[in-house]
Amino acid sequence: MVQLSRHISKAILICFFISIGINGCKKDYTSVIPFVYVDFSFNPASYIELNIPGGSVFFPQYGFGGLIVFKDFEGSSTPLLAFDAACTHEISSTTRVAVDGSGVAICPKCKSQFILFGGGGSPVTGPAFEPLKQYQAFYSNGRIFVKN
Repeated sequence: MVQLSRHISKAILICFFISIGINGCKKDYTSVIPFVYVDFSFNPASYIELNIPGGSVFFPQYGFGGLIVFKDFEGSSTPLLAFDAACTHEISSTTRVAVDGSGVAICPKCKSQFILFGGGGSPVTGPAFEPLKQYQAFYSNGRIFVKN
């Protein structure tokens, strides 16, 4: 009985340290896209594209390669998403992904494709293997705020 409780205690401790290690790695993630301070807001009434899931607006003056604000699925826990438009394979402020109407961002140079629905910005085809850099986007007091 004592040996069984020791094994259970060891298993619990091992699971605890593994979960701390996994969560610690997520916080230390650094994108290949250089850091650029972002803190701006805008009135969504000026952008009808953000009324429809899959709609997006591009702001070239923010972020490293410009910012894409994207409308996710209705009922999503994060209905507004913001991504840096710089391709994570090309890593250039002038090589920017473009969003098509299906919620996929495509790099014009390396042809990598990134899925925006669901909040990941993950690559689905092409040489890119890292997701698009993501920023916080939220709606408050009639405005959309984007920050890092």
